[in-house]
Amino acid sequence: MSTAPTPDQTPAHTDAQADEIAGSVGDIDQILEKWTDRQDAFARKEDEAMAEEEKFLNDFREISGRVIKPAMEAIVQRLQKDGGDGMIWDGESEAMHRPRVILWMSLKGKIDGPPRQDLNPYLQLDVDTPHRRIDIWEGDMWENSGVSRATTPWHLTDISTESVNRRVMGILDRATNHAKAF
Repeated sequence: MSTAPTPDQTPAHTDAQADEIAGSVGDIDQILEKWTDRQDAFARKEDEAMAEEEKFLNDFREISGRVIKPAMEAIVQRLQKDGGDGMIWDGESEAMHRPRVILWMSLKGKIDGPPRQDLNPYLQLDVDTPHRRIDIWEGDMWENSGVSRATTPWHLTDISTESVNRRVMGILDRATNHAKAF
């Protein structure tokens, strides 16, 4: 015969005992409610941040198609007209998995093979979504001379045909100073 109480044999608590037990663990409700509220707030903030990032990326893509690439295409055409060359690379950086646009340039002749930072002048625009900015790298390498460096980033409102042209003119001016005179 079992000595464990069956459900029918469980001793009944008095109402006072039940209230005392419920009161002693009642703080659990408040703790879990606070935790749930924090989790909900965190989820909302995360959703808002993701929406802001997506908007930023969409805004960049729109500006890139409307301003950046047309300005770069005009520069490539002018370089080719003047005996140089250029090409535009548009994609994602392999390391950072974020949008990137690069204008590669040659002061004289075609770009032979894949362009390289240690051989060709370039303007590289990397989207930095968390900081809502465009990181800019400039290279003025030509004939084994020059430098590559990060420069002041742009916000989307800084991007214009004029700002792209100004950056490129500075790069080309520095690159021509490296060129050997024959």
